[in-house]
Amino acid sequence: MTDITDREPLLASEENDKTAADSSDITDLTTSTEVSSSSQVIWQFDDAVSRVGVGRYQYVLWFFLSLVSMSCGFNNMSMVFEGGQGGHVCATPGNTTSADNHTILYFPGKCTYNTSTIYSNGSTHDFTSIECTKWVYNRSVFNSTVNYEWDLTCNKEYLIDLASTIYMLGFFTGCIILGDLADRFGRRLLLLIAALLTLAASLGAAYSPDYELFVALRFFIGMGVAGTRNSAYILAAEFARPKDRGLLGLLSDNTYSIAYILTGVIFYLDPNWRRFQLYIALSHILYLTYVFFMPESPRWLMMRGKTKQAMNYFRTSARINKKHLPSDVKIVLNIAQHQSHSTLDLFKTPNLRKLGVVCLLLWFMISLEYFGMSYNVGNLQGSIYVNNAILGAVELVANFLAIWVIKIGRRRAILLSFFIATLSMLAICFAQGSYWATIILAMLGKFVVSPGFSFIYISTTELYPTQTRTLALGTGSGLARLAGAVAAFVPSTVPVWEIMPYIIFSAAGAVGFLAALFLPETMNRSLPDSLESAERMNIVTCHSVLPPCRRRKKHQVLEEPNDGEDNS
Repeated sequence: MTDITDREPLLASEENDKTAADSSDITDLTTSTEVSSSSQVIWQFDDAVSRVGVGRYQYVLWFFLSLVSMSCGFNNMSMVFEGGQGGHVCATPGNTTSADNHTILYFPGKCTYNTSTIYSNGSTHDFTSIECTKWVYNRSVFNSTVNYEWDLTCNKEYLIDLASTIYMLGFFTGCIILGDLADRFGRRLLLLIAALLTLAASLGAAYSPDYELFVALRFFIGMGVAGTRNSAYILAAEFARPKDRGLLGLLSDNTYSIAYILTGVIFYLDPNWRRFQLYIALSHILYLTYVFFMPESPRWLMMRGKTKQAMNYFRTSARINKKHLPSDVKIVLNIAQHQSHSTLDLFKTPNLRKLGVVCLLLWFMISLEYFGMSYNVGNLQGSIYVNNAILGAVELVANFLAIWVIKIGRRRAILLSFFIATLSMLAICFAQGSYWATIILAMLGKFVVSPGFSFIYISTTELYPTQTRTLALGTGSGLARLAGAVAAFVPSTVPVWEIMPYIIFSAAGAVGFLAALFLPETMNRSLPDSLESAERMNIVTCHSVLPPCRRRKKHQVLEEPNDGEDNS
């Protein structure tokens, strides 16, 4: 499914309304306002959340759920340091003199070494390009890394990038498989299962006897991280009022950015990859201490017919938040009979086909830039620890400022992100040799790309109807992970051409910018309720970068106002 999603109520059939209304405290109705009868009061679900479901109880839940994103930050960035390279030369026996008075001299290189034999009569005999079998590593920056331990150098250097790629493939798999299981069996249960999976795989990786097992466990770490982050984000979103979901989506990225910074700090203080992997594994125990006390999503409970458990959540919220919940209240949710949809439904009509291509391009390009810039930190001039801390701090500030930037419009915010990122990456190509110019431009690129991820998520959420919103986000997020797998190999293009990574990043930004020109604007617009309304509302054509024209109203579908949706 997807790592972040908004669950919105669907329209119910009148037959379901009539039968359900007589049987439980939480019912599927089409009532949009409070209804009072002689026996009880009826509240809409989102109205109930606003009345009793916002307070100290939810603030505590949101805080603990936001900490789960730190696991994603630690694991996404771990290979930058666990696979770090501080330089190496071939290990040679050392100069030797034999009994017949001839001397052998060794001249070590990075992947080969030369020998020169000097005989007693003064003649010499040279042997060149002998491949190394052992290496001596510079441990001044990294004391212990996976490539030091398993000699992943020279013709095996690609195996370091492969570990990041396998992790991303595991993340992609987790988005699909564990996301679907979360929809079937509940967010809380999958959060627990995914946390246990990540803990077990991380502990195994810390004690791996060989590279093959380490990489295999990286796949399962990726699956677990996807499951924990997705389930936690969905829970937080479904505990919130509709108007708070966009804000939570942007602010939740800040705990990820904090972990981004802490990754380098922890490895600097203890530069040993096995202990570092152990620290990451033990951090997952934190989630297990409170997941048992975490309530299940009331929206998921209602959609699954578990009405008593959902009412218990609202009663607990009312008691802790000191809000009044009438004893005879009936809470209703507008839902429809379940209809299954496939990815092909996202491309079944002309406008949706064009919209799908645009959105997938945006997801792929923003992910290629973001993860590529993150993994490329080792190629920047200066200390990798300082550079990582600076880029993480820049990302933290950018995620805060994005709350206001997105008010200029979804499309224009995305265009601005790609435009500035493209220019900054191109500028780095001409700033090679200047430390501060390179760092400042790299920071600028990271500053605009990081919130770009959030902008694309919010835009995708508002472009697609409720019945396929999860599917659309899952498809986009999955493609983003595949782009992340490709991005792991971008830093290794430096030997081909020193500025090659920045050319790739600027090309990705240019493609993303052109794709965003065709993106319909969704700010302050009603959300589509069906594929048909999405087809009519989303006119895919080359739009102006100027503020949205009000003539665009002629493309919108006349619908009943939906106060429960978040358009902020």
